[in-house]
Amino acid sequence: MIIETKNKTINLVLKTRKIVDIANLLKNKNFEEAFIKAYSILDMEALSKIIFKISELETGENAFTNSDEVYDFIDECRKEGMTIKNLYEKIAEALNDEGFFKKKMTKKELKEIATNPLSTLNLDKIVEKSAENVVGKIIEQEF
Repeated sequence: MIIETKNKTINLVLKTRKIVDIANLLKNKNFEEAFIKAYSILDMEALSKIIFKISELETGENAFTNSDEVYDFIDECRKEGMTIKNLYEKIAEALNDEGFFKKKMTKKELKEIATNPLSTLNLDKIVEKSAENVVGKIIEQEF
């Protein structure tokens, strides 16, 4: 996928190595969870890290040498009418098309992940913690 401004054209190149690097940069082993959380709150720092990692020039070289260049690019995008949300949408579409989410989603489902407050919660962890609390109370009552 290509993102273009007057001054710069970048190609979003998605590779497993880059996705793992992004998950580590966002301090989360689960890339999908980290991306959805960042997307839902429109985290600009996370966006800059994602764009920095997956952007290449047409020559295959890294599109940016530092984070300041990424922020400048994001500012250019905004000046040309592309919002932070639009950038996240484009990246989410590319990730979905390339199969980097647990399941392929429709465009409607992709838009919903950004607006659904439950999407940022790890329900498995919540259920596990609740179960631990209940079991702990039961054991406490038995003794």
